[in-house]
Amino acid sequence: MTTYERIISELGDGLGMALAPDSSGLTELFAENRAVLVRADETGENELTVFTTVATAPEDGFPADTLKRALAMNLFGREVAGHHLGFFADTLILSASLPLADLTAEALGDRLVMLARVADKLAGQLEAGSDDVPEEDNSSLGNGFMAV
Repeated sequence: MTTYERIISELGDGLGMALAPDSSGLTELFAENRAVLVRADETGENELTVFTTVATAPEDGFPADTLKRALAMNLFGREVAGHHLGFFADTLILSASLPLADLTAEALGDRLVMLARVADKLAGQLEAGSDDVPEEDNSSLGNGFMAV
């Protein structure tokens, strides 16, 4: 049994259900009413990737403003709580990589809940066209810097 399989099994035990990766290596769970997927590296011993969908594009694609806001949210990781917001096919995905060394089932469960909550927040901001993302600063660079 790999470290990945052991942690997933322990997480299932804690939730009162049998959990195991499927034949492709994915484990699908629901956290905060949101589907969250977990996948390990090829060996199942080094790293996990956890991910969930934030938004799926309408038939005519995401509006440019939505993609611009998503890109701004992703900058430096602050708005995405250290996760990664990316675009795959017609979907915005929130993901994180977690080292398996010293990872516990409880810590993984907590991280999956956090991922789901952040994804819900981002989805709401993107859908509402939220102004929580700072506006572009059009001031000259010289105003905030000093020459040395």
